[in-house]
Amino acid sequence: MHPIAPRHEAAGARSVIRQKQAQETPMTLIMNRRQLSVLSAAALGSGWLRAQGRRPELVKILVPFSAGGTFDQIARLLAEHMRGDLADTIVVDNKSGAAGRIAIDTLRQAPADGLTLMVHASGIQSLYPFTFKQLGYDPFVDIAPVSLTNRLEFGFAVGPVVPAEVRNLRDYVTWVRLDPRNASFATPGAGTPLHFLPMLLGRDIQVEMNPVHYRGTAAALPDLMGGTVPALSAPLHDLVQQTAGGKVRILASSGAERNKLTPQVGTYAEQGFPQLTSGDSYAVFVNGRTPPALQEHISSAVRKALTAPALVAAFAKAYIEPVGSTPAEAVRMARADNARWATAIKTIGYVPES
Repeated sequence: MHPIAPRHEAAGARSVIRQKQAQETPMTLIMNRRQLSVLSAAALGSGWLRAQGRRPELVKILVPFSAGGTFDQIARLLAEHMRGDLADTIVVDNKSGAAGRIAIDTLRQAPADGLTLMVHASGIQSLYPFTFKQLGYDPFVDIAPVSLTNRLEFGFAVGPVVPAEVRNLRDYVTWVRLDPRNASFATPGAGTPLHFLPMLLGRDIQVEMNPVHYRGTAAALPDLMGGTVPALSAPLHDLVQQTAGGKVRILASSGAERNKLTPQVGTYAEQGFPQLTSGDSYAVFVNGRTPPALQEHISSAVRKALTAPALVAAFAKAYIEPVGSTPAEAVRMARADNARWATAIKTIGYVPES
């Protein structure tokens, strides 16, 4: 038992405390609160993973489209390779509908605790704001990307109805100028980069390009190969898989350099259309209110999974190359693409229908 301090010593101690409190200026108190906030966020990031020595039991990954597609495949591979690191169990929840906005709304309304993730295209931040009249969310407040999962490029291909001597984009431009009625092309959906790139091409060559919209590339390919539509704008990796039989010829790719999937195909830029250099990326998103320390933790887990040899091999079979990023890098890319698409869509004069 500690002895009771004499009364004059206790009074002296109280005097020291009062002097210290008097020395704490408002700025000192602000700094202390800021330090506490930073420490709290850091504690949340580490505590979420190992609260009382345990990982979270369950993490859910939302997918904006039905099972079997590229988004679904990426989400399931990430779930498999983050299991045991990020959480004991990771499940994939397909929330299809409304052009992927149902999944976004589900994530926006979920708790900002890092237990609900979403795999989606970066276009939900860079492009969607210009292609929907009523978006329903703030692209840079309600959602936040923690890491890219892959980058992808686009391709422009023609089918058997186009003469065999049309082997590149310049040949195609000559062909449609001879008869502009041939200037129709299929897209996997309206209001996408795959819709806008050929429209920008048409503006440059002064030929009216006529889009024919399908529900995805898989729906458009039979009509391309059957001669119903002469051309198709689609993800490059989807087109590569169709070239073996000779019915599909890729005339251009959208990257800054030739894609290693199609080294024999020239880019839009090298064929005279540098303004059509473009691409897209998929990313893992969290609720935008998720603390930065927790975002960094999830980002680290995603990037680690993207280096797993089995995941890399599975991506390669689907012609996908894994590319991770920090949260800051993902946001910076999305903002740059947002500014670029704002200008491009204004040039086209596209007006969203809904």
